[in-house]
Amino acid sequence: METAPTEPVMSTHPETRFESTSLIGSAVGNRAYGVRYEHPHPKTRVKSMSLMGAPVMSIRIQLTLSYIGIVLLVLFAMYLYLGATLKASLSSRITGELEVQAALSREFLLDELPQTARFTYEIDTLVDRLGKTGGMRLTFIDVNGHVWGDTERDGAELHAMDNHLNRPEVQAALEQGRGLRDRYSTTTQTEFRYFAVPVEREGKLLGICRVALPMKAVNSAIFNLWRMLLLVSAAGFLLAILFSIFTAGAIVKPIENLTQTTQSLAAGKINSRVPVNSSNELGQLSRNFNLMANRVQGQIYRISQEHQRLETILTNMNEGVLLLNGAYEVTYANPAAIAMLTLPEAQRGTGPRSTEEERDEAYIGRALIEINRKPELQALLKEARDTGNVAFTEIRLGNLMEPEAEVTVVPITTPENGGDTSHQPIRTGEPEYLIVIHDVSQVRQLERIRSDFVANVSHELRTPLTSIQGYAETLLNSEFDSLAGPGLDATAKKRREEFLIKILNHAARLSRLVADLLELSRLESGDVELKRAPCHLNAFHETILDVFEPLLEESGVVLVWNTPETLPQANVDKQLFMQVFVNLIDNAIKYTPDGGTIEVSAEVSDDELIVYVKDTGIGIPLESQSRVFERFYRVDKGRAREMGGTGLGLAITKHIVLRHGGRIWLESTLGEGTVFYVALPNPGRRV
Repeated sequence: METAPTEPVMSTHPETRFESTSLIGSAVGNRAYGVRYEHPHPKTRVKSMSLMGAPVMSIRIQLTLSYIGIVLLVLFAMYLYLGATLKASLSSRITGELEVQAALSREFLLDELPQTARFTYEIDTLVDRLGKTGGMRLTFIDVNGHVWGDTERDGAELHAMDNHLNRPEVQAALEQGRGLRDRYSTTTQTEFRYFAVPVEREGKLLGICRVALPMKAVNSAIFNLWRMLLLVSAAGFLLAILFSIFTAGAIVKPIENLTQTTQSLAAGKINSRVPVNSSNELGQLSRNFNLMANRVQGQIYRISQEHQRLETILTNMNEGVLLLNGAYEVTYANPAAIAMLTLPEAQRGTGPRSTEEERDEAYIGRALIEINRKPELQALLKEARDTGNVAFTEIRLGNLMEPEAEVTVVPITTPENGGDTSHQPIRTGEPEYLIVIHDVSQVRQLERIRSDFVANVSHELRTPLTSIQGYAETLLNSEFDSLAGPGLDATAKKRREEFLIKILNHAARLSRLVADLLELSRLESGDVELKRAPCHLNAFHETILDVFEPLLEESGVVLVWNTPETLPQANVDKQLFMQVFVNLIDNAIKYTPDGGTIEVSAEVSDDELIVYVKDTGIGIPLESQSRVFERFYRVDKGRAREMGGTGLGLAITKHIVLRHGGRIWLESTLGEGTVFYVALPNPGRRV
């Protein structure tokens, strides 16, 4: 017996069940944190030798019956064909013998008949002798149809016989030179095959010589022929049955072995293999199946290792991972998610079940809203379901005011009509939701510490900076001569004045920096109380012109304000939102060359009021666009120092917009300009 080589494979589960599992449940196997689903349609399970209760004929019987049917059909066709052929051959042979007997009898009659046409019944003696010699009936008929000799009649009986001139075989012999007929004889009350030939001497017709053979003998010969064919066919049929049974068994046995092995594999016996006993197609199929089983066994082992590895990762990772089905029921949760969402712990019993199994019963299969009623989490799930896209938000898991967790919801759907099925959910066509929870409480704490530090440092620096600024202003505005004495020349006075101006400028810059740091700290900490009021965007136009008119004239940049009166009013803190325009326009002027244009416009899109600040400046490189809102980040550090600024303007702008419940982003093409977008909620929308 030949068997395909197997690979040494380790299996952690000797009784492996092949069932559909969820994206996370499949990774962690049968552990407490995973969920296993069997196929929801029982009719797709493997059934043994039956289909929905109806009996199914085995392949062995089907093959045997097929072979027997084919052989029976062939034998029947051969039986009919050979029977008909042999029957025709036998009939032709009998006819040939009659023809020979008729020809011989005619020759004997020609020798014995008188020269005249006067016949006597003495001819009957000659006919009887010839008929007895040939073993058949012989009749001599004259040209008028009178019978002068017949082996079946003697003497006076010949005189009483009917005129035979109109007999079919006699007429055929007179017309065609030979006559053959199978018919019933009224004279002897027997069916005969007749063969008649004319008897001529020197061209003169003397009579008709007719030979006949009883059809009983012919039919007996044909019957014996059919019986012999039937016996041969029956013997061949029996041999065909035996051959069919043997052949079907030889074909079906490997298939039965293959079926038994597949059933064993389906039952979890992954070491089962098909015995290989031949080198034909079935043997090759068995070898290929064993090779496939070896590879599947290896894949199962590798998948098991990956499951264990992924289970270890999910169990020990700091991020919480939840998997929900389409009904928002929990199908998987790792320990971090249980701790973050405070999922209910099961009552610990004293039975043999483990704590993990008891904990499974506490949340697996339950709706998320039953075990955690965070409205933000429910809203995020609804957003992911409605949009079909990844949804993200921050939620508070504790009693602190700051968000402590970043939550991402990823909708997972089943590909239809083929496609990638690597993340296929459990129920076909039903969406699932993967929730990842990242604990940012420590990050928020560090940010609070940093903000407090900046605020404290700023307060500590503000007092001496104010003093420096005050002294510098006093020195600049006082009489230098009286302060310095008579020995101070004009050059020294000029240099002293320049130094004092620099001191004043640097002190002012430090003061602006501290002010921006304080403002940013207040915005980040949420200490800024918004004084909202309905306000049209045109209300900012006049103030912006007053602030930037000298700078616009000096730089040659044109400011275009295009906010139609038909726009709805924005519900903003006017004084705080003014800083958004100031920072964006100031930034645009700094990076727009002489003769450039800055355009401020707005429009309503869905439930948002979108403000555009567009310039024709130098643009922002693509790699820097994602970082322009970071504090102290500068695209061109040299140009930024030359034009002044603290590097906090866009960061402050972003936080002001966020505090108003809006969002800000940009689009820029290097060398063509930049567009900043500020989207605010409509006044009718509650923020």
